[in-house]
Amino acid sequence: MAYARRHFRFYSSILSRELDVLHFGTWGYPMLLFPTSGGRFYDLEDQGIIAGLRSHLEQGYLQIFCLETLDQETLDARSLPIQQRRDRWLALERHWVEEFIPYAIQQAQNNFLVAAGCSLGGTHALNLALRHPQLVRRCLALAGPHDLANAAPLFSDYSHQDRDRELYFINPVAYMSNMNQGQWQQLGGDQLDIKLLTAHRDICLWDNLRLAEIFNRNGIRHQLEVWEGDHDWPVWRAQLKTFA
Repeated sequence: MAYARRHFRFYSSILSRELDVLHFGTWGYPMLLFPTSGGRFYDLEDQGIIAGLRSHLEQGYLQIFCLETLDQETLDARSLPIQQRRDRWLALERHWVEEFIPYAIQQAQNNFLVAAGCSLGGTHALNLALRHPQLVRRCLALAGPHDLANAAPLFSDYSHQDRDRELYFINPVAYMSNMNQGQWQQLGGDQLDIKLLTAHRDICLWDNLRLAEIFNRNGIRHQLEVWEGDHDWPVWRAQLKTFA
């Protein structure tokens, strides 16, 4: 392994705790990489995602920060009320925006920030990019369930009305439905390169097709690709290697 690998713990004043991070590479633009639902910061390495990007890392094209998403304490904390789960995720997002992203950009000496993730990690990456397009330059959203209000079984104990109301501002298909081209440009969205990557037998295919339709209707520039395959690691390894 010719590229650098470093594990460290990043203290968040916002969350009042340390969070584990794996940092790969030394040079190049910074990529924040989010794991699948309930996953951990080391899963992307264990599943061969990092090895698949070896040439990118060795050539100094990019460096990768594998982050925790705390799904079991936020969106998937089913013992908590939906409002508290949402607010915990928003606090985590605030940590990324106000604390970790400035650190990653400073470490990389490069502000071309990429947010990427697989499955629910893809939705985390997309939410971060769509809600903060002034910070993220490219988003690689792989196989994400982009309609959180209907992402069974995360919120199955709540009515559709409650889910739609409480999750609106973190649910991409909801808030982007009401985002017109002029508003998007004012937010800085024109600088954001959005890639929705899915597969023909992906369980989240419909969410990606629906979101792409919303983007098309509202004049939001993006790229949708539907590959052969399933909702699984081999597809994601190939997609990340292609688009990173």
